[in-house]
Amino acid sequence: MTLTYVQFPYTTLVQLGTDLQNISTKLGEKQHGATDCAGLGSDPQNQIQDAINGFRDEWKTSFGKLNEDIDNWGGLSKAIGDMVRQFDSEAATALAPQTGP
Repeated sequence: MTLTYVQFPYTTLVQLGTDLQNISTKLGEKQHGATDCAGLGSDPQNQIQDAINGFRDEWKTSFGKLNEDIDNWGGLSKAIGDMVRQFDSEAATALAPQTGP
């Protein structure tokens, strides 16, 4: 079993998290989907409209889950970056030479 080791500056993780959450917010503001169908006559129009409605429902569910995942990954990345920054700061403080008596 091979383990892969990567290292990122924590500021990069925090920025990535912020960027992902911003993308999620922007995507959530404008959900696009299929438009309604009109003017084809009753039977064909109803069949097409039913297909559009089915597609729209599936799209909304899939898009919503994807957008939620983008936001969650952004929050996780940001939390990891903040946690590592705090740990580094606390470790540096604890290991710093003490002055005074």
